[in-house]
Amino acid sequence: MNNASFSVIVPVFNVQDYVNKALDSIFAQDFADFEVIVVDDASTDDSAQKIEEYIARANDKRIKFIKCETNRGLSTAREEGLKFAENEWILFLDSDDWYSEGLFKKINEVIRNNPNINIIEFNFNFIDECMRREKAAYRDRGVSGVRKSAEENIMTALAVWNKCFKKSFLEILNLPPIPRSVLDDAPFTVCALLAAEYFYWLDFIGYSYIYRGSSLSKQSSMYFRVFNSVAFMEKELKRLKIYDETQFKVISLRLLSSNLRNCSDSLEYKNFYNECRKIFRSFDLKKGVKTPIIYNYKLYKRVRLYPCWLFKLRMKISQLPQRLMGKR
Repeated sequence: MNNASFSVIVPVFNVQDYVNKALDSIFAQDFADFEVIVVDDASTDDSAQKIEEYIARANDKRIKFIKCETNRGLSTAREEGLKFAENEWILFLDSDDWYSEGLFKKINEVIRNNPNINIIEFNFNFIDECMRREKAAYRDRGVSGVRKSAEENIMTALAVWNKCFKKSFLEILNLPPIPRSVLDDAPFTVCALLAAEYFYWLDFIGYSYIYRGSSLSKQSSMYFRVFNSVAFMEKELKRLKIYDETQFKVISLRLLSSNLRNCSDSLEYKNFYNECRKIFRSFDLKKGVKTPIIYNYKLYKRVRLYPCWLFKLRMKISQLPQRLMGKR
């Protein structure tokens, strides 16, 4: 059986200090059949120059470089790269992260042994630059293997960069362009995972994700995009005829709850909280709802019942034992 072929899409915006390491991690793979599509989303630093210098040094025809005239956002940059992808499997690499050695070879083995797979997900290292801490994202996901249940699929990380997608599957999925008012990863990944008949969990740390407190995805104003994301998902899941009301509510609660915790120091937190509260109250989920998707029922109940100031107080009290023990 022939080897798989990969198209790696690398969206770039103001990462002049990191992009070379990201590209190095691709060309360090012990695998030959891939192409790299670098999309510069109108960077205002020297990112484009760094890429051009890299391409000149590499002298490798597998690199394509696309320059956008205006900044249109991460999702649009990825979509632009997809237009130029010629190979059968798609990977997305954020330009300040990097791949582990041997990843492409591992994925290729999975594809050769599982021809019906639509998505392959792999483990990753979470590196917190602020805390100078590194840890594997998942320690309890289980051994490598095929997963079939749609709801089991959705329990995975809602990022695109730790996944490999079959191009023909994405073409059938045919998601519309993701607007800038919507989260870059979660809506795309939720629709893809629920639509996939089979996906494969690869128990291999293939990616290093860098958390920087100053990055765009951590800015408080970005959290409000989750509301548009929920609406986008509902519309697309209905179009794909895979919408399940209870499943959708639980997935939405997971997204909203995550942002509630991460947005706790925002000056706009009260407004954000009150919008979440409206949605939580509209869902009316029971404690014993039958779904394998895990969500925090206690947090859901508190948001429904408590005003913002009381919720924040209860959150601080619940975190106090961890702080006293030096946990974060």
